[in-house]
Amino acid sequence: MKAVETAPHEYMANYVYSGLSAWFGAARLCDATGSRRGSFQLDGERWQVTLSYQESGLAPPDGGETPDGTPVEFDTLREFRLNAVAADDEIGERKVKAHIQPRWRGLESKSGKSVARPLWDLGDAVNVRVNAANVEFDMIETIIHRAAGAVTLDPMHFANRREEYSVVLDAARYVRLHRDVSGPVHAREGPLARMGHLLESDRSGYRELKQDDTERSGYMHTVTLGPRRTRECFPDHRIPKEIKHYYSRQAESLPDDHPLAHPKVEAAYQVKRWDETLRPIDHDEISTELEEAVLATLNEAGLPTQPLDDDSGGRTFVEDEYFEPATVDRSRVLPLNLERVESDQRNVVVRQLADGFSPVEWDSLKTLVSDGGDVSPTDIADEHDWHPDSVRRGLRRIEDMVVREQGSVALRSHYVAEQVVEAVDDAREGVRNAVSTAAHAVENAQRASLDDRTDELIAFCQSNGIHIDEREANLRVRMGNLADESWSELVTRLKRYWTDAGRDPERLKEAVTHYRDDAGPKIRPARGAWGRGQTLR
Repeated sequence: MKAVETAPHEYMANYVYSGLSAWFGAARLCDATGSRRGSFQLDGERWQVTLSYQESGLAPPDGGETPDGTPVEFDTLREFRLNAVAADDEIGERKVKAHIQPRWRGLESKSGKSVARPLWDLGDAVNVRVNAANVEFDMIETIIHRAAGAVTLDPMHFANRREEYSVVLDAARYVRLHRDVSGPVHAREGPLARMGHLLESDRSGYRELKQDDTERSGYMHTVTLGPRRTRECFPDHRIPKEIKHYYSRQAESLPDDHPLAHPKVEAAYQVKRWDETLRPIDHDEISTELEEAVLATLNEAGLPTQPLDDDSGGRTFVEDEYFEPATVDRSRVLPLNLERVESDQRNVVVRQLADGFSPVEWDSLKTLVSDGGDVSPTDIADEHDWHPDSVRRGLRRIEDMVVREQGSVALRSHYVAEQVVEAVDDAREGVRNAVSTAAHAVENAQRASLDDRTDELIAFCQSNGIHIDEREANLRVRMGNLADESWSELVTRLKRYWTDAGRDPERLKEAVTHYRDDAGPKIRPARGAWGRGQTLR
């Protein structure tokens, strides 16, 4: 499968090497010259290198030697910075910075605070704090080796990385989109918002959604997912992530032909969102998961994942100093795994509307929708002047929509509750949106039959990679890659399942259809696709 190649962005890690030789070597060089400069060539690219020192604030070991018996004859301990920057980079942001720090058992600061982690059992070692940007993760240690050699620091000092102590703290990959096409990514019903809202429980796992449009539309939109919610979106992923759409601060003042006038879509590892640890040996897994998250976000937004011109003749991707929209072979481009979650939650809405809400259930739901935090049945009772026992009975009746534990209650899914509130309000106002249409169908059909046929529609869509977005005025039907499918048969079957499930056939006729064929992604108005005897080509 062909897809655009994402570019590496920020990276941070601690690389740990046995022994203190790298630290002593840097000290000898800086004692002799104060600082050193050099350069090297790597794959035809020239890098400029500096080695310098800074005061560390560390205390020398008691008795002038480490617990492992290594003499340390310095009254004042220094740390060293080995920095490499791409010489031809006018921006200066393609770089690898290595902060060389000594470590031994019981290492303390001058104020007496422990510096090495409490269970440090490696003994004498060097910690290299790595901060890099716009460099492939697997190239970073190679650049450190070459940079060391460029200033006559023996590269073999950095040849024995201790994997069990080394840890990756940050990593990110991105693409840059043309600002004219990036809107669906940060739209109110776009993939970032959906990842923030369509996940299982309002209080289970970690989720954070930020939407900042103060500077301009789409200025900074982020969704942060802990490992549990990451698995909801990407079942075979495990790394917690932040996915974001953002502009630089100066974007508004830049001309259209300047790369920074256009936004990035980026996925970044979130080390603070779990208790596990990633090592440098995990670079391939990190890159794969971040890249798949970026491509899935583009795919869900209806944007092409290959660097092709879009239907209007404009560009989808924008080249910058570090991102070149090249096409590479990928084993897959994942869909976001939100369709099943959304369909299941919408079925909850349909079932509850079919049964009807009692006044106490409706008041309870309204409180939970507006609050979203820890609420007790007594809080709900006091707010709406109900007896607490009536509220508890009502909550038990809608238990598929709420989570009750230790005297508190929360929404099982904020999305479900929002849809119910919208559906009931719209029904009262006579507005026929997707959910109120489903509610009307329930009122005029046997509940069991409708449930079965709705499940059949969902199963058909899932088995054929079809997602129907019902939240906008016009439906959006995303049908994936159907190059080898029979269009007429698939369309006919979808129309039948849709109608049998009690859905309005006229809405389907007005749908906008997204699909992919051998020529690439397509977006088509639906009358031409769903009319008599016509296909989506």
